[in-house]
Amino acid sequence: MDISGNRALGEHSRVFLKIISCQRGRASGLIFFFAIILVAVIFYRFYPWKKTPLDVQTAASGGSLSAELNIEEAPPLKPLQPEGAVPGNSGATKQAYDSYREGDFEKAVGLYRAALKESPDSAEVRNSLAGALNRAALKEYNEGNLSRSKEMLLEAIGLSKEPAFFSNLSNVQIRENDLEGAVATLENFKDDAGIRKRLKVLYSTLAQRHRSGKPDEAIRLYEKGLALDPSDNNLRQILAKLKSEQDFESRMGSREGGHFLVRYEGGENAATGHLIGLLLEEAYVKIGSDLGFYPADRIEALLYTKESFRDVTKSPAWAGAIYDGRIKIPAGGIYDKTEELEKVIFHEYTHAVVHRIANGRAPVWLNEGIAQYEEGRTGSSYGAALKDAAASGKVKLRSLEGSFMRLNSNAAHLAYLLSLSATEYTIREFGFFSVRRVLENLGKGMTLDEAISEALYLSYDELEKSWLNNINR
Repeated sequence: MDISGNRALGEHSRVFLKIISCQRGRASGLIFFFAIILVAVIFYRFYPWKKTPLDVQTAASGGSLSAELNIEEAPPLKPLQPEGAVPGNSGATKQAYDSYREGDFEKAVGLYRAALKESPDSAEVRNSLAGALNRAALKEYNEGNLSRSKEMLLEAIGLSKEPAFFSNLSNVQIRENDLEGAVATLENFKDDAGIRKRLKVLYSTLAQRHRSGKPDEAIRLYEKGLALDPSDNNLRQILAKLKSEQDFESRMGSREGGHFLVRYEGGENAATGHLIGLLLEEAYVKIGSDLGFYPADRIEALLYTKESFRDVTKSPAWAGAIYDGRIKIPAGGIYDKTEELEKVIFHEYTHAVVHRIANGRAPVWLNEGIAQYEEGRTGSSYGAALKDAAASGKVKLRSLEGSFMRLNSNAAHLAYLLSLSATEYTIREFGFFSVRRVLENLGKGMTLDEAISEALYLSYDELEKSWLNNINR
């Protein structure tokens, strides 16, 4: 997606070239001179200077990172595998086998169970029943009946240790957000390359969840993931960063409240910690009312000096604050409540709420869109930029589902603006309760397409088309 922000400049440059070509005819030197002046004015107006209206100078203007930036937040689901034990075709199981071939797996399961009662020592019947249970579980899974699918797979595993059955069970557990269960299911199959890859993602995801409140457990899980793939330098850097943060935080002061634990660098910032705690409580009430969600766990906020913030978080220069499981803000030396500070707090706290409702599975565009909406930012003053982006035909919400971290400053500005615009449109057309429903659906394990379709009664692609059409009006 082209989000460089230079489209308007390019169009006006082409106008300039046409003007130049006219000089070869009867155009006078005076016209040529004014053309030069015109282009200079246009260049000054449209070139993306550092103080462009879309610039993210502070966290209050949306420059924050969500929890999705460091690791893959949700382990990838692969289709349940039909492989496994092949149903037998002996005389005792002929009717069951026929039912299996016809796709009536429930009937086949019942008949194989009856056959197993008659021949409890038959390995053929046991494997046949396990295979039929696996196929019946696949059908239930595809229909969204996760608990029933899980029951069948557990029964199949009790009959046969076929690896495909364990892989399938882990899929169901991931959909149910039982990542610990999925890890336990797969840990006996570390010799399988595909399972090792999946386990590494599971370890990282669980570690991310434990970074707030249980850093030692997070480190242990990251180390287990790295042991599975020592060549993963990204994971190695995450682990080193976490250990460095833990060492740094051991020297920080703290202020405990009913819903928040605020840590601050330096005793002189105790007053700042108190102020941030009060603002977080305000955000707890206001955003809780909007989203109908009040976290039961205590959320951590860490306050750094500006210098320490960059050193510890390794965040890009355009990011003014981050949420990576904990709220992190360069707020040292601030003693007064300001509108900008309030925006920062509301923005970052929103990430914490969205993360909990969606179990860390919200797309970045929706996550950042809701956070900007709650801080009070609006896309109405950027109508021209939005129209230019929409008119390019290159804007795709699916391209905004992943991290913005690697975008340059100008691209990041527009990505945040598009995220806000799409979210504002969704809230305006369908209501905040529907947006929360999307998040809840994601938290239950639905795909983004499924979550939107169930909550908004239109497809993901239809939502995008409707939003872009609205911009172009």
